[in-house]
Amino acid sequence: MNVKRKANSNPKSQRSSLASACSKINKMRFFLQTLAAVAAAATTVLAVPMETREVQFPDPNDDPFYRTPDNIGTYTNGQIIQSRAVKTDIGFLNGAASYQLLYRTTNTSMEPEATVATVWIPAKPASPPKIFSFQVHEDSTQLDCAPSYNFLSGYGGPNEIPTSTDTPYYITWALLQGYYVVSPDHEGPNSAFVGGYQEGRATLDGVRALRNFENLPSDSAVGLYGYSGGAHASAWAASLAESYAPDINVVAAAYGGLPASLRDLITPLRTGPFSGLVIAGLSGVALAYPEVDAFLQSQFNDKGREVFKQVRSRGACLAQVAVRYAFTDFYTFFSHSSFEFFKEPLTNKVLATESLLQSQANHVVPVPKFPRYIWHAHEDEIVKFSVAEQYVKEQCAKGANINWNVYPLFGHITVQTLGPIPALYWMGQAMNGQAPQVECGKSFTPIAGVNSPTAEQVLGPDLARKFARLNGTEAPFGLRFGPMTLPAA
Repeated sequence: MNVKRKANSNPKSQRSSLASACSKINKMRFFLQTLAAVAAAATTVLAVPMETREVQFPDPNDDPFYRTPDNIGTYTNGQIIQSRAVKTDIGFLNGAASYQLLYRTTNTSMEPEATVATVWIPAKPASPPKIFSFQVHEDSTQLDCAPSYNFLSGYGGPNEIPTSTDTPYYITWALLQGYYVVSPDHEGPNSAFVGGYQEGRATLDGVRALRNFENLPSDSAVGLYGYSGGAHASAWAASLAESYAPDINVVAAAYGGLPASLRDLITPLRTGPFSGLVIAGLSGVALAYPEVDAFLQSQFNDKGREVFKQVRSRGACLAQVAVRYAFTDFYTFFSHSSFEFFKEPLTNKVLATESLLQSQANHVVPVPKFPRYIWHAHEDEIVKFSVAEQYVKEQCAKGANINWNVYPLFGHITVQTLGPIPALYWMGQAMNGQAPQVECGKSFTPIAGVNSPTAEQVLGPDLARKFARLNGTEAPFGLRFGPMTLPAA
């Protein structure tokens, strides 16, 4: 159905040793807090009985709306196959209408496929029209973890953390600016987590689908936004925009916590508390590249085959996989102890294909011409700061326009809420063609109220007050995300 609407005596050495010790303590505390948070989330999600949900639509695995039609090859990229009105909790401040669109896109193998996007239509659209494309950090390899399903009101979906914690504030901000909003299921129907080409193309085609749905002008300004796994999709969309979607007028991209290199994501996390993300990532890459999946399956022992089956099963989303497979080394999945994942020709080739670092890639990494705002935690325990810094340096060396923001002392989840306020402020400027001129790659640390706007100035008092609760007594799972502002020096 188509719905149209719209120890040392040296004091300096002692200080250095103390700083190093404090850093290690802070990292361990972050590890424990994060695991506690996702454990609580997993427990909460799994405890929701099916009968208490306001059932509007079935699970995507059973919902005909999500199915790719047999004649998918006859559709063009971004063409809408089906659409329907849906109820979400986002947009409540200005009465935005929300819809799901099934549209054609192209996967990693350049084959046509269909995926879903959730779109919000502002009550008072900006003139001329502007589009805000928000990429959720789904970080899972199961279709019921897709954002479109977990945005639905009253469902208690298995992957609600990424869609209901801080995401509503950013999308609501965009709607209050009068922007049309699209949030694609960028991993596609096979849930190919961290498949860059898959995610980038699905994101760009989601913009096309929204344009088609609302009959928006082809030159409508588009801004891309995401954090962590959402940054991965946004960065790949930014990279592919000129070659894959030259008809889309991308004027800005803002993303933080970017995993620019899968190789450098896997190595440090392989045996630690975030090893579940590595396993989900490997499963996702294998789903993007069937030849990799077949190869890994041929090398797996029974444990490896069973774990891959579990992380692809219903309800196995970000929190559940992170908790269940913490401190699980994927090298124990292989039949032969001598197996070297990084030395295998096939996996090496795919890791090079899926890298945004020119120093690792087996292709020319594009340099977008439009301005970008990138932020990262210096003490990021999940996505190494040095990798993001290298990405920015390589891009700047080739003429990029990047506003580079670094948050010292903080980790990945803290900066998830520290970074958006100045990023959204910058996005608003860039969408109006007023992105500040900066020296590409020169490090800057935003301090709200000092050299950067406050949450109240960007979100407005009501939305800022709600956003601040992420750091107070009403924070998710009782754990603080971190300060909304950095302390003044």
